[in-house]
Amino acid sequence: MLAIEPVTDESGCQAIKQRILDFDQVDHAIFVSGNAVRFGLEWLDSYWPQLPIGPRFYAIGSATARALITAGIPCHSGGDTMDSEALLALPALQRPGNDKVLIFRGRGGRPLIGETLRQRGADVRYCELYHRALPENAAAQLGAYLHKPDAITVHSGETLHNLARCVDAAEKHSLRETPLICPSARVAALAGDLGFTRPAAATNAGDQAMLKALEDTLSGP
Repeated sequence: MLAIEPVTDESGCQAIKQRILDFDQVDHAIFVSGNAVRFGLEWLDSYWPQLPIGPRFYAIGSATARALITAGIPCHSGGDTMDSEALLALPALQRPGNDKVLIFRGRGGRPLIGETLRQRGADVRYCELYHRALPENAAAQLGAYLHKPDAITVHSGETLHNLARCVDAAEKHSLRETPLICPSARVAALAGDLGFTRPAAATNAGDQAMLKALEDTLSGP
């Protein structure tokens, strides 16, 4: 239900390049996902064989933090809670003053971090490295699915929106009555708005949290 594609258009690549060239001026570098780490480090490696010592690195969620640490980059994170709110609660980001913040993300990402840090006085910029797309054959694949699932899992709001589109396109309306495991209460509420009747919220999008929510849902009354 979701494809991740790097930015390749000329204006988008030029914008990324400018952010990367100015990276030594950044105080806080925030990575919102594993994809942001993957694409961001590819760009940084192209222009900064040795990373500047100024920026402090941050990750949303444990998986993103592991991706940075695996690349040899120590970082701050919100721990196992994989959301923007946990990151914003970190002491280092409470009073950023006039610090420069660069957020590595996909196009059209959730604006909460940037808006909150701007309200706290920071100079916030975005480095938008990839975009999310609905795979061309997703609706056809769903239409060809002949089973009645015991549960469905989605790991993001974007995936949920794409699922809803494909359910309509494939006329698989009964899937809206299937238990739907979501990565947060926010996405579960969105699922209800989209007509799914049995959404359940995990504590975060990590594998263990999603598995626990799935087990709890399937073992419930």
